[in-house]
Amino acid sequence: MASTNQTPTKKNPKKANLLDHHSIKNLLDESVTEIVTSKGYPEDVRLSNVRLLIGTIIIAIALVAQFYKKEFPANRDFLIGCIVLYPFLFF
Repeated sequence: MASTNQTPTKKNPKKANLLDHHSIKNLLDESVTEIVTSKGYPEDVRLSNVRLLIGTIIIAIALVAQFYKKEFPANRDFLIGCIVLYPFLFF
């Protein structure tokens, strides 16, 4: 039998504040991402990009509704249209 005396590569251990659950979640997410990408799987960020695009469109609609040239009674139909568009873009 051949002995396999491989010395493990020492990495700097990552540290997280144990009282901060966001810090722990970020550390776990980074660790899982490193493990999965080291196995040869590419990281797919298409869903995140789509969510960012939809969020940008929703913010643009909200800005247009906020700074529309007419005052409230005159722009009522426009505001209703913006409100109706929101759920269809959000979900």
